[in-house]
Amino acid sequence: MVRIIHPVNILITGATGFVGTHLCEYLLSQGHEIHGTYIYPQEVERFPEHLRGNITLHSCDLSEMEQVKHMLCDTSYDQVYNLAAISSVHQSWSKGQELVLKVNLYGWLNLLEGLHACSPNARILMVSSGEVYGIVPPEKQPTTESQPLRPINPYADSKAAQEMFSYQYIHRYQSQVVIVRPFNHTGPRQSPDFVCSDFARQIAEIEAGRRDPIISVGNLEARRDFSDVRDIVRAYALALKHCPIGAPINVASGSAHSIQHVLDTLLSFSRVPIEVRRDPKRMRPSDTALMLGDAALLRQYTGWKPEIPLEETLASVLEYWRTQIDGKQ
Repeated sequence: MVRIIHPVNILITGATGFVGTHLCEYLLSQGHEIHGTYIYPQEVERFPEHLRGNITLHSCDLSEMEQVKHMLCDTSYDQVYNLAAISSVHQSWSKGQELVLKVNLYGWLNLLEGLHACSPNARILMVSSGEVYGIVPPEKQPTTESQPLRPINPYADSKAAQEMFSYQYIHRYQSQVVIVRPFNHTGPRQSPDFVCSDFARQIAEIEAGRRDPIISVGNLEARRDFSDVRDIVRAYALALKHCPIGAPINVASGSAHSIQHVLDTLLSFSRVPIEVRRDPKRMRPSDTALMLGDAALLRQYTGWKPEIPLEETLASVLEYWRTQIDGKQ
């Protein structure tokens, strides 16, 4: 007898973004029906060709409640992954905290309100960040979920606020919100606003003769817990299915690498010699020396562990940018 499994109906906000495209790929491979949101037409133009015919995309700005209601009332969702956000510390400083709160916090509240009305039984993934811990003393790292929240930048503030408001909906409406706190992650398609992608793009442009053989860098001493985005989206899917409601869960590799190590690894893949120069403009207003996460709870609930080594991840980021640069020649 053939067992027929009903596919899960899933909504991914910010589906056309970096993590969103990888999550679409992973969930499609599991046989689910995927809907996604975007804001600007150029996001759809950049959406990978192999996903366009398999994902139902909806234009929706989560900070506009009427758009959220219109988007949600047509379909009932079993699972929701909220990835729509201003998603970097650098952007949160440059765009200003008022816009960050409008997009990240009020967009999240609108989504919760809309789901309460239209899909009250959906399991909802709230993607927070390891940035909410702020500066954690090295002797207290790897950082566990019991560490107090002390965010030190607008992005982290907005994520901590999202977490806090989630409990209101969990308590008042029994909303099924699962909270994850991912640490740094990278991979193909990531914006050059992030350090690994920034270095890789510069190298690819130098190789293609589109800039002088000089790479500009900021703080190379900071150490970060890097994961591959493909490991991250697998963790998100497992966490939403298996982790308890309202209990924050770290998503981290458990290993810290310096930005210098990231740079040296990428330079080792370069096809041409490159000079390294420090650029004061690339220094953040606020930075932490070490960010290292403890993902023991995630392993306990789901069995997840990272599978892709950092060197393989960085090679794939550089190859992505080589393809992008070659396509523009």
